[in-house]
Amino acid sequence: MLSGGEKVTVALSGGADSVCLLLMLKSIEEKYSLSIDAIHINHCIRGAEADSDEEFCRNLCDRLGVVFTAKRIDVPKLAADKKQSLEEAARDARYSAFAEHTKGKLLATAHTASDNAETVLFNFVRGTGLKGLCGIPPVRDNIIRPLIAVTREEVEAYLDGKGQDFVTDSTNLETEYSRNKIRHNIIPEMLKINGGFYRTFSSELKIFSEENEFIHNAAKTAYEKCYDKGALCGLEKYDAVIRKRCIAMYLKENSLSQSSEKINAVNDILESGGKINITAGVYAVCRKNTLTIVKTPAECECVPLSEGENTIFSERVFFAESRNDNKGTLDIDKVKGQLWLRGRVNGDRIQLSGRNFTSSVKKLLNEYIRADLRPFIHFLADDEGLVYIEDIGAADRVKTDDKTVRSLYIKVSQRKN
Repeated sequence: MLSGGEKVTVALSGGADSVCLLLMLKSIEEKYSLSIDAIHINHCIRGAEADSDEEFCRNLCDRLGVVFTAKRIDVPKLAADKKQSLEEAARDARYSAFAEHTKGKLLATAHTASDNAETVLFNFVRGTGLKGLCGIPPVRDNIIRPLIAVTREEVEAYLDGKGQDFVTDSTNLETEYSRNKIRHNIIPEMLKINGGFYRTFSSELKIFSEENEFIHNAAKTAYEKCYDKGALCGLEKYDAVIRKRCIAMYLKENSLSQSSEKINAVNDILESGGKINITAGVYAVCRKNTLTIVKTPAECECVPLSEGENTIFSERVFFAESRNDNKGTLDIDKVKGQLWLRGRVNGDRIQLSGRNFTSSVKKLLNEYIRADLRPFIHFLADDEGLVYIEDIGAADRVKTDDKTVRSLYIKVSQRKN
């Protein structure tokens, strides 16, 4: 991670891990001729407690003679604007600030073996491929993680031996956050089964990482051989593992979602041929063993959904209003990216709320909507596809439930002349 002479910024929260990291790097500062500074992000989530943490970090750096920078980011507002969870918004904001501050420098973060285990288990529960099971990389770009093989218990023992205090984020003690549930409820049970869980886990991650790297390199070679003028040709000759990696690369290159559902759907048409709707007006098409991305215009105007009045048909008005309850048509926080208001696109499919299968929109319209109204039915789509059809319903993946915090209310009216 270090060869000597580097400028290193420590991401300092004030918690045990980051305080340990700062002290450890200070202890080798002269040996490696390092230039160390620290940055603290105040997420403005915990009020006076967060301000106290910032002051703790400032005083610690003053005592150690470390240049200190504090940044305040209104994460609750950012999360609401971007329709993200607090955890996601905080992480994105944090790393954006880090990137801006560490140009030409290394960023040292205090991820530990304990964090690594939590991350892998979290990815596994949500659904992930091999890449997600490889954990947090020790080095990525300009980011180094010197404590990645150290457990949280070892960190606290180190600080105790030095008589160094630290702050505790109260939200880390709550179990309502997914990662905290893993930290406080699941990991302790695993340690009961295997006291050497972290050592075993780190060893397994190394194997996963080596195998993932091998597959990635093989897929990269296959991709380069198959890629020709914006298309993939002859991909069907490769094993399914390589094919799916190549499909993910292809979708990413075209700025499209790389969900396992889309990747599997595209893989299914490689040999048989066919067309898959990826997102609004975008299709993966396979003909004669050649895979291409085809973008077609929607059958009517497609506009970003905004609060209040929206219009895509001259005679009808689409009203949208978000509220802090779970009584609306769909859960805003389950939406992926931007919501778009549009008309029907050939090939549209949706998995309606309460169903375990997808349905052809054409068939749904024929079944539920009068023929004279079908051309004027409103649709909502996000970055992963359809989420709502007027007078038919919402997609299962965005349905409201007892955990919904913000929902979208929808009403469609005839325009008054």
